[in-house]
Amino acid sequence: MRTILQAFSLLLFSLLLFFATYKLPDWLPADIYLRLDPLLGLNAIFAAREIIGRALWGLVIIGATLLIGRFFCAYVCPMGASIDCLDSLFFRKKKRGSLKTESSLRKIKYVLLIVFMTAAVTGLSLAFLLDPLSLLTRFYTFFLYPVTITAINLFLDLLRPISKAFGWVSLSHTHLFQPVFYMSSITFLIFGGIIGLNRLVPRFWCRYLCPLGAFLSLISPLSLFKRKVSEACNECMKCQKSCPMGAIPEDPNRTHLPECIQCRTCAKVCPQNAITFPASLTLGGEDSKVDFSRRGFIYSVAGGLGAGFLALQTPFAHRQSKLQIIRAPGSIPEAEFLRTCIRCGECMKSCLTNTLQPCLWETGFSGLWTPKMDLRLAPCDQNCNVCGKVCPTQAIRSVSLEEKNHAKVGTAILIKEKCLVWAQNKICLICDEICPYNAIVFRTVEGFRRPFVIASKCNGCGFCEQRCPVLGDSAIVVIPDGEIRLKVGSYVEEAKKRQLEFKPDPGDDRLILEESTPQPQTPQGFLPEK
Repeated sequence: MRTILQAFSLLLFSLLLFFATYKLPDWLPADIYLRLDPLLGLNAIFAAREIIGRALWGLVIIGATLLIGRFFCAYVCPMGASIDCLDSLFFRKKKRGSLKTESSLRKIKYVLLIVFMTAAVTGLSLAFLLDPLSLLTRFYTFFLYPVTITAINLFLDLLRPISKAFGWVSLSHTHLFQPVFYMSSITFLIFGGIIGLNRLVPRFWCRYLCPLGAFLSLISPLSLFKRKVSEACNECMKCQKSCPMGAIPEDPNRTHLPECIQCRTCAKVCPQNAITFPASLTLGGEDSKVDFSRRGFIYSVAGGLGAGFLALQTPFAHRQSKLQIIRAPGSIPEAEFLRTCIRCGECMKSCLTNTLQPCLWETGFSGLWTPKMDLRLAPCDQNCNVCGKVCPTQAIRSVSLEEKNHAKVGTAILIKEKCLVWAQNKICLICDEICPYNAIVFRTVEGFRRPFVIASKCNGCGFCEQRCPVLGDSAIVVIPDGEIRLKVGSYVEEAKKRQLEFKPDPGDDRLILEESTPQPQTPQGFLPEK
């Protein structure tokens, strides 16, 4: 039964990620797993210093754990399901014993939990580094999803000759859009490392490193259902050897309750049927204690406070003003965005054009893995607002298309030294033709037609930057000047206050078509075109 539930949970997690794309229905919460993660929710609430509605879904898992026990790790967690699946595939026949430093290693996850939550209080979000759902979502987004699309396209290429021979026109021309993400190799290595650690002991990650597991283990001893061993036990120790979490000590009649994930594996292998999980109101006792010293707690708190202080100071502070990072439309103000974003990658997976990419050090340590727009790679489609729909903490607000298109992310500027028209007097109309808001127009300057950007009409969509024919860096780039980033309120109303207008308007383009427009002369230093 546990295997079936794990497979179902992993399949559901994968399907939700698959459906997190263009035209995602409003009723489908594709980010439901991330919403249910209490560690990510509490981390975002503490860091933002306010209640976040979507983060309160984590109370469901907390309540269920108080009732049933630490079942999430055994039945629901897609990372746990992935670990178990790959463990049986790669390490099933490997002999693995318990580690000599078992008790010391178990403390690591509690240290990480305390450091993450303490750092969140200072305003630094760190839980994304090791939270299992955030890690797995990034692995799916940055590595597994692109690899899957590549494999499908290769298969379609192999079928193409057959499709043409049988007259299957649609299939012969089918080709899926190939997403590309930065840091995909790093993501793969992190996930590969988590799986590789299973070579030492089963579920190494869950036992010693998972901060979400540490959080759930603190409250699981209060649950209603607990492991009980009857007098029929003959101490064969099969239960201890089969326990994936090492929750059964040398005495098989006892159970280290914080580590028990209610998997019932011990009951399944017991030849005497001596193990049951009845309801019990008994609380406390030696088996309920977490092996963590007061000194370790103090050191962990100091580490979290120190990390929060250092990350928010130079040279670790974010460098938004230096590197001109463009955030997704609907992103809340930068300081709050960095505190609230859980770096799950959902917005990047769902991005229709693939313009959203993860940051490395562009915004300092506090901005690691946060989404940015790479408008040279791809523009922001004006008919898509899915990134806000799938954001579990609303670091990117979920707004209507009209509101999203008024959420100005920046303003395009022309670099005249690179522009083919300004610098080389060549004929190029691409940026003007591609602009959906007619924010780029040509005007006569000293007898020459030159492109200009009307800032009040530009919402920073990036079509001009992406389509600019100049090799390398574009001759027209979007910078965050004039961006509109609101935590609450209407983007439409804010745009009206700033006298911005985002709609097509022929306006100044008539200068291109007028016959009376003076014809440009070839500037000195340039040969006439043949």
